[in-house]
Amino acid sequence: MFIPFLVDGIATKYAWQRSSRDQPELCSNLGDNVTHTNCRKCFEGKGDMVQIVDPITGAVSTTDIDTPELPGGIDPTSFLFTMISISVLFQAIAFISLGTLGDYGDYRKRGLVAASTAGGVATCMYVIVPADASLYWLGGVLMIVANVCLGVSVVFYNSYLPLMVDDSEEVKDAIGGKGRGVKNERDVIDAQEAVSSEYSSKGQIWGYVGGTTCLVLSVIALLVLVALGAEWFWALGVTSALSGAWWLGFSYFAFRRLPHRPGPPFPAAMNVYTEGWRKTYRLLALLWRTELNTFYFLILFFIFSDGYSTISTIAVMFAYHELCMDPMLLALIAIIVPLTAVFGGYAWLRFQRRFGWSSKSVLVLNLMLLALIPLWGCVGFFTEDYGLQTQGEMYVLAVWFGLCLGSAQAFGRALFSELIPAGHEADMFALFEITDKGSSWLGPMVAAAVRQRTGRIRPTLFYLLAAMVLPGAALQALDLTESIENARRSKSARGAVKDTELAI
Repeated sequence: MFIPFLVDGIATKYAWQRSSRDQPELCSNLGDNVTHTNCRKCFEGKGDMVQIVDPITGAVSTTDIDTPELPGGIDPTSFLFTMISISVLFQAIAFISLGTLGDYGDYRKRGLVAASTAGGVATCMYVIVPADASLYWLGGVLMIVANVCLGVSVVFYNSYLPLMVDDSEEVKDAIGGKGRGVKNERDVIDAQEAVSSEYSSKGQIWGYVGGTTCLVLSVIALLVLVALGAEWFWALGVTSALSGAWWLGFSYFAFRRLPHRPGPPFPAAMNVYTEGWRKTYRLLALLWRTELNTFYFLILFFIFSDGYSTISTIAVMFAYHELCMDPMLLALIAIIVPLTAVFGGYAWLRFQRRFGWSSKSVLVLNLMLLALIPLWGCVGFFTEDYGLQTQGEMYVLAVWFGLCLGSAQAFGRALFSELIPAGHEADMFALFEITDKGSSWLGPMVAAAVRQRTGRIRPTLFYLLAAMVLPGAALQALDLTESIENARRSKSARGAVKDTELAI
């Protein structure tokens, strides 16, 4: 949560240090009893501005701060967005390149241990960054390392799920014929799907609980450190390091309890580091030849997934720079979003069952509702009274975002599952995850370019609006009926599902 503030703040501090100018003093630091001129003040909707007071009339005006640049002419906040974009891109590359390792040899646990340890240590090293503003680049490098390690750890973490499912009592009973001594393929598949959904849901819920708990403890630690007189950036570095310690600490339990469970040896003719790329290409080529509409869905998913992911990425820095929100207040928003996302997932599921809507229809509706967030922000170009111009709007939109985000993610996955033919579940969901992670670098790069060119983050909202409205409209027009029916027939042939009517 606090790492972006640390990297952005340290980079800005160094930019001023290397320039020949002094950063304007905060007006609030100069006393409240005098109207000060040429000092820095944050105005909701505009961000940091230089306050100018006419010595004769006392009239107050403002002007933009001419923030100096980092080496290479890079704006400090653009540097942050660029590092985020690079880290996510490298994460996607690692996801594809190393995904095969979890299925062969003894890499399942070794990979999880190595990636989690390296990521946790890299995050702990943020305590070093505030020591010298010239280390701003280290903050960016650590961000790349931590994000890549997170992606790699997820690869090996996910590889345990099929093993855990097959080792469950429910699946064992189904394989054993539930006391009848007769194995039924349909019973086995139903049990696997039920247990997999249960384990995945519980894992996600506990992930939200753990993340929220870590965030609350981090906020408390930051408040205590600041109250004790700690320098702001140093306090941010310590708090960021605590999240790394949390990562390492809870990974230790996984390291202790999880078995090695080695997979089969590598096939002699297979290069493990290129197999993921070959498999991805083969799957995409197969979809292009046989299920073109499913291929189109993945393209649309690539775009709108980047849209709502980028909202999460830039919202914090937008609120910080342009709405003058304190990091503590933004931490509250970071808590609101996952909590409302859990509630929204359940609420939209009940909505679907109540009105009989298809997964596609609910997903399109969620995308249109999510698009209202950047649309509302774009209104701010034409008025200074509303349109993401005040802090209060952020709390309302955080709730709105959470309610729709959880549902969009859930129904996106649900719709894709309806398109998967029997026997290709693992490969297709791997492709789904690759598409998801492979898109999330694009939005931050757009934000970096916009900030570099304009000095503002708000124009990025036009991109976010297009990234959800256009693929949402295209998805609504895309006829997936035949693809879903083809997938259902393949499953029916294996006795995996009942014949039910599906309308798109």
